[in-house]
Amino acid sequence: MRYFFEICYNGMPYHGWQNQPNAISVQQVVEDSMTKVFRKKTPVVASGRTDTGVHCVKQYFHADVDVVFDEKEWILKLNSILPRFIAIRSIRPVKPEANARYDAQDRTYEYHITSR
Repeated sequence: MRYFFEICYNGMPYHGWQNQPNAISVQQVVEDSMTKVFRKKTPVVASGRTDTGVHCVKQYFHADVDVVFDEKEWILKLNSILPRFIAIRSIRPVKPEANARYDAQDRTYEYHITSR
């Protein structure tokens, strides 16, 4: 079954969202955590990407999971494994053909620069 996951994160310790060969990314940490929880390699597809050190307030990704589960229970399980910089906010089942990247209706990027 396909699920959409809503995620937020502080990107300071990571080299962006997308997997990279020589750096830790948010995607890598999420996939590793999901593999532990679902006991099976669980790749994810995100609605977009971020650069190194960039924070994210609301992003979606999808994953195909073979087990039926209670979304609230699994949010707690995933968040207990994920580092404190990353949090799953919601999980919802979607149609098998739904795609977080291609079905996104809107993307908003806000840049906040501070000198302190």
